[in-house]
Amino acid sequence: MEFKHSYSRLIMFFSLSLLLSACSSTTTSEKATSKPQLMGAPDVLTQIDQPAQYYIDKIALANKPQTISWQLLSARALIAEGHPQPALDILSSVERNPLSTQQLFEVALVKSEAYLLEKRYQDAATALHFSSTLSTLELAHWQRYYLLNATISELMNNNAKAVEYRVALNDFLDAKLHSTNNTRIWELVTVIPASELYPLTQQFDTENPTLSGWYHLAMAAQQYRTEPQLLIQNLQAWKTEYPQHPALSAFPVELVKAMAITPYAPSQIAVLAPLTGKRAVAGEAIRDGMLSAYYQDEEADRINLRFYDTAATSADELYLQAIDDGADFVVGPLLKSNLTKVLPLVKEVPIISLNKLAEAPTTENIFYFSLSSNDEAIAAARKMQKDGIKQPLVLAPNNRVGNRLATEFSKQWLLLTQGTSDTYKYKSRSDMQNTVTSLFSVTSSNQRINLMKNLVGANIKAKTRSRRDIDAIYIIATPSEAMLAIPYIITTQNPYAPQVALYASSRTHGNNLSKSQNRDLNGLIFSDMPWLLNPDRELKQQTLALWPNMSKIQQNLFAMGYDSFKLIPNLLQLRNFPNLRLAGQTGILYINENGIIEREFSWAKYRSGKIRLEDTNAETKTTP
Repeated sequence: MEFKHSYSRLIMFFSLSLLLSACSSTTTSEKATSKPQLMGAPDVLTQIDQPAQYYIDKIALANKPQTISWQLLSARALIAEGHPQPALDILSSVERNPLSTQQLFEVALVKSEAYLLEKRYQDAATALHFSSTLSTLELAHWQRYYLLNATISELMNNNAKAVEYRVALNDFLDAKLHSTNNTRIWELVTVIPASELYPLTQQFDTENPTLSGWYHLAMAAQQYRTEPQLLIQNLQAWKTEYPQHPALSAFPVELVKAMAITPYAPSQIAVLAPLTGKRAVAGEAIRDGMLSAYYQDEEADRINLRFYDTAATSADELYLQAIDDGADFVVGPLLKSNLTKVLPLVKEVPIISLNKLAEAPTTENIFYFSLSSNDEAIAAARKMQKDGIKQPLVLAPNNRVGNRLATEFSKQWLLLTQGTSDTYKYKSRSDMQNTVTSLFSVTSSNQRINLMKNLVGANIKAKTRSRRDIDAIYIIATPSEAMLAIPYIITTQNPYAPQVALYASSRTHGNNLSKSQNRDLNGLIFSDMPWLLNPDRELKQQTLALWPNMSKIQQNLFAMGYDSFKLIPNLLQLRNFPNLRLAGQTGILYINENGIIEREFSWAKYRSGKIRLEDTNAETKTTP
């Protein structure tokens, strides 16, 4: 991975170097055309537009005063062709001669470029540490000097220094190259750790306000990356403080658009949910979550929150009634059957539906929010790829849910890796051992051993072998089923191969398991919403004090209702800038191009009978 990044940075450096050269120098052929009667001494900054051999041939034909210039051009041409060592040999010859300041500067630059190509980064940096008295009036020299230093710093993982050099480089670039350079500065500054940014802002506040402005901008982007409203407010404040800052040209178009958008600020929100009948428990949990968020909101006094019972009246009638009652935002309905009735009626008033359909309209004012278990299967495939898994298998029950989740996982794995993942299905708990044995191909191993015994005699000594190509299993199971499967997996897998990683969804995570039951799940990595793994502790304590008997499903729906209310003022920014995130109770939330509210889950692992939260960095880049 490091090699891949280094290679791409080198390619980017040499591409930009060629562009700088083209912008600031003439070509060899232009020089020859301007004075055909004399070969003359070439400018050492001439653009390299011929093969290296062309320049090498000129060395033998040139008079002594011209030789050094042709040697320097030859060295540059060799580097352009990827031959650093011959270039360094030529430079050694050049350095034995008395050189002008311009030639000394060029030797240092070319030597650094050669070392850079050889990945001798420290030597490349040292080559540029020449005396401060060594200066040049050539624009192209300073362009290459700062670009080289920035590239070397980046390759040596010193992004702050790379930013410093690129900010200095801007003084020597035209408007077109300014934009390219500023985009790269923005990419670099957003990956500097937050712990390093504050001291950098303090260091450069007076010394270099432009550089400090970049660091202040990055601090805001990191600090408020999951709070869109605060992020937009702080970016606008930054623009006021730095109205002429070059970073303004590097802002992503989507972010500029998001900053200009006025967020939804409804005065009356209608909530369509089942509040009576057999699905009342679900509707009430969503209602309670919305009310909890509502009473915490500073703007609650100006918002009228009204609930409509879809179990008592048809959802389409209730929707039209809510609009007549003055609703300027709608949340719901929950059931797919009701959603098909309401969606055709949606016009100007925006809506967050609490479910999604396979075929649903995509318009600017319709948003889809659901807690589908399919999303966790997709997230598991992404997590495994991020963790470096190469060959996963799926262990699933042979029923509708198991088949659906296994299919979703396999589809996502194929999309991410172009690889396949086999699925092994168990019919019941009693079938678990046979399925695990089959999964590891132990059955085939036993059959081969029995065949050999029949051929050569019963006294043959042989050990059962299990397959070694798989490195992870995605377990679709209840907690009790997983507790049965995991010991079989541990004892059946090949003892000489690395331990197979075990992944699961929230379906396998039980809230009320004993410590001994938790130990039976040791090693299992699983996903769940932050509300259950890493909640706002004060909010959760208050909630469970009011509703101490809430089931896990009720808690999920409560968190969904809470997030639905919190999403409303952030929807337009999230939709217009896909890299923005909102830290919710159901996950880290973002909106895709179809208006679907996606979730990034929290991940945890059973260790020594306890649940340990894993590092849950966002699966997609979270800085603008």
